[in-house]
Amino acid sequence: MSADLFRAIPESKLAVSAEGIKRQMSARIPTNVPYVVDNLWEWLRPEHYPSRRHSTYASPTPELALLNASAALAGSDRYVACRLIVAPSAIKLAQLEVVDARHHADIRLITQWFSRHSKKLTEIPITQKRDIALLFLPGLKRDELETLRLESAVVHELCEVVQTHSTFWTDASSVPRKGEGELFFELIEEGAGYHLEPI
Repeated sequence: MSADLFRAIPESKLAVSAEGIKRQMSARIPTNVPYVVDNLWEWLRPEHYPSRRHSTYASPTPELALLNASAALAGSDRYVACRLIVAPSAIKLAQLEVVDARHHADIRLITQWFSRHSKKLTEIPITQKRDIALLFLPGLKRDELETLRLESAVVHELCEVVQTHSTFWTDASSVPRKGEGELFFELIEEGAGYHLEPI
């Protein structure tokens, strides 16, 4: 990792962040994309890329960090841009081509597949509809989706399309760039953490 990473946090949280922030063990399901999309992206994720469900989001510049800050502010609190201090060996990192994953072309690919197949999907037996419905649950694990793909012809068909045409991971970079693409990283070492240094 050669470039700096930045995060913006409420000024009131600076003291806590100075002590260090540890890896979050429980999964957080990204809310900026539909669950079905998140599930398919997690299923497709190459091992050398971070899981969005355990990731911390950062920016390649302080200005973008301030622009993308989303933590709740109370009273007269304000955001402060901070340099992220972390050992490069302690993280897996990904940077997208788009400013936010919710703008990624894969979302349209997946929603259009459902639109094109809506008539077919309304006519399939209820057991197959249940298989499709499972794709829309939050936090479907990779092995759960893989099992579903192997057991359901309809899910298999969707997965084939996504596997062939998805560009989410193929366009991502594991080295941070100065561009405006969404950037996220996962702490991978046991007990690893990072510090935030106000700038």
